[in-house]
Amino acid sequence: MKKRLLTLISFLPLFINAQISITSSNMPVSGDTCRYSTANVSAVGNYSATGTNFSWSFSLTPTGQDVRKFQASAQTPYFFYFLFPKYGEKILDSVPIPNIPGNPISIRNIYSFYKKVTTPSSFNSEGLGLTMSGIPIGATYSDEDELYKFPLAYGNRDSTTFKLSTPSNTMIPFTYKKQGYRITTADGWGTITTPYGTASCLRVVTTQYSMDTITISALPAGFNKFGFPNYMRSYQWLTTGEKIPYLEVMGNVVAGNFTPTQVRYRDVARVITAMPEEAFSPVISVFPNPAVDELTITTVQQETLVIEITDLQGKQVRQLSAEGQGPVSQHTLNVSGLAKGLYILNVSGKTGRQSLKISIQ
Repeated sequence: MKKRLLTLISFLPLFINAQISITSSNMPVSGDTCRYSTANVSAVGNYSATGTNFSWSFSLTPTGQDVRKFQASAQTPYFFYFLFPKYGEKILDSVPIPNIPGNPISIRNIYSFYKKVTTPSSFNSEGLGLTMSGIPIGATYSDEDELYKFPLAYGNRDSTTFKLSTPSNTMIPFTYKKQGYRITTADGWGTITTPYGTASCLRVVTTQYSMDTITISALPAGFNKFGFPNYMRSYQWLTTGEKIPYLEVMGNVVAGNFTPTQVRYRDVARVITAMPEEAFSPVISVFPNPAVDELTITTVQQETLVIEITDLQGKQVRQLSAEGQGPVSQHTLNVSGLAKGLYILNVSGKTGRQSLKISIQ
C-alpha cells in the first residue's frame, strides 16, 4: 500500500503540469456570471513571457471589481436582432461621440452577443447591440468573428475574417461598419498563479486588425465619412473551469507596438478600500490614432487636466490645458507639422498621470 501511494505521489506533478485543451464546453453560456477584479497595468509585470510547461506568477492588487453576466437575448433590448441560441453581455453603459450641432447623438446600453457553433466547433461574436438616440439597433456580422476555434491547444494558430455593420435606415443618425481579420495563437502552456489561485492553463494571444467606418447622415457628402484603423490585442490565460480568462491583458496596437490599457483576472468577492493614485485613467478614447492633423481626446474628468505630447526622448512638442466640460469632455490638439512616428500622450491631473502611445502619419 505504501509503495502504491508513493507511486501515485510521484506521478502527481505530471498530471498537474499536463497540457490542457480548450473546447466549446469551457466557454460561457447563457445564465453564467463570472466575477473578476481589475489591476493596474503597471503592476502586471512581464505578461509577454511564454513557453512550454511555463509557470506564470502575478502578484496583483485589485483596484476594482465587476461581474460578467451572460444573458439570454430575450432578456436584452436587442432580442429582435439576436434570436436564440445567441446570448448577450453588457460591456458598456455609454460611448462618447463628437457633438453634432442641431443633431445630438447618444450611444448607450452596449451589448456584445455570442453563439457556440457546432460544425466546425467555434465560439463566435455575433454582433453588437446599442441604443442610438433612443433607438435599439443591432450591428450584425455578415462574416462572423470566430473568437476561438476548437479544440484549442498549444501550437494552434488561426486567422479568420469578419465584417459587421449597423442596418441602413433613415431613422438612424449614422451607420457603423467594421471589417478586418483576427489572428489567434496558442503560444504557451503551464500553470498560472494570481490572487485567485493556481491553475493549469493555455496561453493565447489574439489580435484584431480592423478598419472601422462611421458615416454621419447629418453632415454633407464628402465630409460625413470617417475611417480609422482599430487594432486591439489580448493576452489571455485560459483554463478549463472558469468560463472567462483566468487573466487577461488587453490594449491597443499602434504602428506594431502594443500598449496595455486594462488588466483583469478571475476572482472572488473582495473588499477594496482605496484606489491607488497610479490607477488614474481619465482618457476614454484617442481618435484618430494614427493622426494626421488633429487628435481628439475624450476624457472623464472632475478637474483641470494638462494634456501634452512628447517625443520618445521626452521633449514636449504640444501642450493643452483642458478644462472640464461636464462628466465627459472632448479636447482637440493640433498635430499638423509634427514628424511622422511614435509619440507619448501624457494626461496629468492633481491625482495622477496617464500615458499612452500615439502615432502621427
